[in-house]
Formats: sequence, structure tokens, C-alpha cells
Amino acid sequence: MRVSKTIRACALAGGLLSTACTEGPPGSVVDPYLEALEADYIIFGLTDYLTRRGVREAIVEADTALVFQDSTVVLLRGNVRLTAFDEELGTEKAIVTSDRGRLDTKTNALFAEGNSVLLIRADGRRIESYELRYTPDDNSIRSDSSVVMYEGTDVVEGTSFTSDLDFERLVIRNARTRGGAVRF
Repeated sequence: MRVSKTIRACALAGGLLSTACTEGPPGSVVDPYLEALEADYIIFGLTDYLTRRGVREAIVEADTALVFQDSTVVLLRGNVRLTAFDEELGTEKAIVTSDRGRLDTKTNALFAEGNSVLLIRADGRRIESYELRYTPDDNSIRSDSSVVMYEGTDVVEGTSFTSDLDFERLVIRNARTRGGAVRF
């Protein structure tokens, strides 16, 4: 009786082993959306320090970055954030946040898209738009979409805006106010 139990146990183990060997490799654990992307590299949790002539100009962060070898453009997805710095003082000058963006690694320009918000650190002004274009080579930030600027309890709406990166020459086109006068 003992011999037959041992033989049965060996036969069962052999059957399981042969079944395991005939099955194919396990399926992919990669999200099908990511598998379909044409990117050469995918970076999760990107933090990129943008410099010009060795001086930190900004930091760009995103949940996901899609990098292409044949392009200077990096596509950013999820919680995109650019923190711009005063190059002389090293202090935060402004913060841009959005849902997604495109970073040109050659010029450090960022096109922020989807729920874009610009927070000006010096005075607390906040500008909201669908998209924002940060272009350090032109010393400008702008939006060609409708904008809303909040300054304390005052609100200014317009069809677009442009500003230098020191926020001294901020212009909102076709501006109309809600809640009083706004200092420019």
C-alpha cells in the first residue's frame, strides 16, 4: 500500500510538471496603452533640471515622460509642473501646472495644456487658461486661449495674454473685470 501511494504521488507530480511545461509564457503585465506608444523611452516620475549656461532656469516634473530618439520634444503626461527660478537670486519666480505638456529640450520651452495654471510668486496672482506657452528664449509666457486672472478678490477675464518672465509687462487682451479694479 505504501508503494502505491508513492507511485501515485510521483505520477501526479509528473503530470503537473508536464502540464506546467506545455503552457506558454505568462501574458504581458504592461498596460496596453503604454505598449501601443511609439516612444523610445518612457520615464515614470520625471524630474528634469533645465539650465542655461550652467545656471538653473527651471525644474520640470511630470508623472510620465515619453522620449523619442529622433526628436528634441518630450511629451509629458499627468501632473505636469514647471517651477521657474530667478537666475540671479535662485528664488522661485513662477509655477506652471497642467494635465499634460510638451518640453523642447533644446530651448527649454514648455507648452502646458489642459487645466493650465500660472502662479506668480511675487504677488500671488494666478492665471488660468486651457494652455500656457513658457518660452525662455523670448523671455515670455503667453496663452492664445481665454484666460482668467485672479488677484486677491479681483478677477480679470480676457481672450489671451502675454507677459515677460519678470511679470512686469503682463497684458490681457480684451480684458473685462469682475469685482473691481486690478493693478497691472
